[in-house]
Amino acid sequence: MYIIKASGEHEKFYSKKVYKEILKAGGSKKVANHVVSKLKKEVKNGMTSKKVLDIILKYLRVEPDVAARYDLKRAIMALGPSGFPFEKYFARILSEYGYKVKLNQNVKGKKVNQEIDIVAEANNKFMIECKYHNDRGKHAGLKEAMYTYARFLDIKKHGFDYPWLVTNTHLSNDAISYAKGVKLKVTGWRHPAKGSLKELIEKRKLYPITIIRSINEETKEKLYAGRIMVIKDLFKFSIDELIKKTGMSEKVLVKIIDEAKLICGGDCEQEI
Repeated sequence: MYIIKASGEHEKFYSKKVYKEILKAGGSKKVANHVVSKLKKEVKNGMTSKKVLDIILKYLRVEPDVAARYDLKRAIMALGPSGFPFEKYFARILSEYGYKVKLNQNVKGKKVNQEIDIVAEANNKFMIECKYHNDRGKHAGLKEAMYTYARFLDIKKHGFDYPWLVTNTHLSNDAISYAKGVKLKVTGWRHPAKGSLKELIEKRKLYPITIIRSINEETKEKLYAGRIMVIKDLFKFSIDELIKKTGMSEKVLVKIIDEAKLICGGDCEQEI
């Protein structure tokens, strides 16, 4: 049986993959088995991946925190519509992994200034280009990979060791092949096998605030204004401090924090 991905590609449907993802999201074996059994009855050949996801989430409603974690990709898509929140979010992820980061730096090239999305330093200095899409069917291709590398060559003299292309969706095979040839570091939703965007988020529970379903556009912008990008950040402050930072009411903030605790399973609060 095949399903149609957002990109238009046909992909084999594997119920075992869904089962494993539900367990990874914190679901019980009982719930995972229940969802998969329902899914097998409802999935039809040629069904879209979005429709399959809708069916899964429908039966995961019994465990809303699991449903939220399972639907992580939607939460990343909801960071937009512009790419800037994604740049800030990825910089936040890098800081959790020990990088020193700077956003939107102007660096002088041979003829013009280049605005770099993120400058990150650990053992090496990286020039990072972020390509954000709020459409599941889009991907970063060869054009984006070549563009990133060309910009790197223009400013390499300022001490940059490697270029790095990051996207919240997928990378084309051509982009990945090209990247290997020129030593361009690339990070996509599920690429590379170790260190993909999905893995970086899940490993440290760096869930974006948009993973909380009750958050609307207005609330999201107020949290951004208060420099709250990931739900772990909510536990750094008291309610009074959050009210001051975001201008939101105590009632709304308490509800958001309660949902955040469910999604994190208490771990986020303990780590702060």
